[in-house]
Amino acid sequence: MCYEEAKYFKGKKLHGELDIKVEQAEFCDLNLVAHANGNFSVDMEVIRNGIKVVRSLKPDFVLIRQHAYSMARGGDHRGIVIGLQYAGVPSVNTLHSVYNFCDKPWVFAQMVRLQRKLGPEEFPLIDQTYYPNHKEMVSWTDVGKAEDLSDYVLRLAHSEFSGSFNN
Repeated sequence: MCYEEAKYFKGKKLHGELDIKVEQAEFCDLNLVAHANGNFSVDMEVIRNGIKVVRSLKPDFVLIRQHAYSMARGGDHRGIVIGLQYAGVPSVNTLHSVYNFCDKPWVFAQMVRLQRKLGPEEFPLIDQTYYPNHKEMVSWTDVGKAEDLSDYVLRLAHSEFSGSFNN
């Protein structure tokens, strides 16, 4: 995804005197080193004249417009978000919120909390079930032809039916 925010700031000044320079990159083009004393450096890969070049920069603040985590290969960029937080880099959208949005069940849990506070009429959600791992999940097993649903059996997790046999 490529956003072109830089064009809106071209030639603009902050407080009438400081030039605004916008650098844009995807997480995959960034690397970062942050020290506990507050020093940090961000390396950004850019292509100049068809050649990959690495430039170092120290942003005054960031605006993140990309998910920091996906399950795709090479899609985990949480380390960059953690590094920006570690370095104390200010962000338009909080780094805390960017990091929290890496985990979709965590986000939904926060929305459930809001629904409990506001009520389902004010804050409706689609019902979901959370399982911490696959072992407790309900699954369907094919026991014959797949021509109609009668050929499927619902398998329940052991914990869901074990109590009914102890009577």
